Amino acid sequence: NRCLPEGIEIVRRDFPRGEFRAVIFDFDGTLSLLRRNWQDVMIPMMVDILSETGTPELRADLYRHVEEFVMRLNGRQTIYQMIQLAQEVAQRGGRPLDPLAYKHRYHNLLWTQVGVRIESVRRGEVPPELMTVPGSQQLLDQLRKVGLELYLASGTDLNYVRQEAELLGLAEYFGTHIYGALDDYKRFSKALIIAQMIRDAGVAGRHIVGFGDGFVEMEEIKRVGG
Repeated sequence: NRCLPEGIEIVRRDFPRGEFRAVIFDFDGTLSLLRRNWQDVMIPMMVDILSETGTPELRADLYRHVEEFVMRLNGRQTIYQMIQLAQEVAQRGGRPLDPLAYKHRYHNLLWTQVGVRIESVRRGEVPPELMTVPGSQQLLDQLRKVGLELYLASGTDLNYVRQEAELLGLAEYFGTHIYGALDDYKRFSKALIIAQMIRDAGVAGRHIVGFGDGFVEMEEIKRVGG
């Protein structure tokens, strides 16, 4: 305990440590801050859409309901939140759009915030370090130094993940191991990426360590013994 910085708690002291050979990272909120506060865009958008169905529910009640399922699905591809939205519209007698249409609307709204941040970094007005979680680069340096294979898997669309990782100077750590959501959403999941890690890197589940700020990657890594 004397070696631990203040505020750090070890929950499972019996959990195996060491012998790790591969690492999987979530991106938004774990390494990148470019999309921080995305909830403040997604939730109001969904509340507006549900209100348009003519439901008698108060906006405050809709907000609480939407917040619950948005955060419950956090960590999975964005499309799953939009599938839920379409179901909620139908349940209130509305005619839902295709979930992909809702996802594109959300991305357009979010871009009004994210685009400004990206351009400020691209123009050199804001250093990339201010748009990454503190200590990210040092952690990645250390993991690479000890020879671990690094993977990046995000529920955000792949083209955005690649561009933003490159902008923040993080892409070099992962090489070709950068994965993100696809319009054909059944072709991507964090579980699939973990299975690919096990297959391609020739590691057992217990050799994998994961970093993330959501429950999805935690569940999937625990499921394989990592």
